[in-house]
Amino acid sequence: MIPTPVRLAEEYGIAVLTARRAMRELRERGLIITVPGKGPFVTPADGG
Repeated sequence: MIPTPVRLAEEYGIAVLTARRAMRELRERGLIITVPGKGPFVTPADGG
C-alpha cells in the first residue's frame, strides 16, 4: 500500500497537490492501482 498524498506531503516536505499529481501520473502509467475502499497499491510485477 502507498501512503496517502497528505502523508507523502508531510514525510517529504512537498505540497499535497504535488503528491496527488505524482500519484495520478503513476496511475496513468499503470504503475499503481487504486482499490476502492482500500487505497493505492503498487501494481504487481506481472502487470495485473
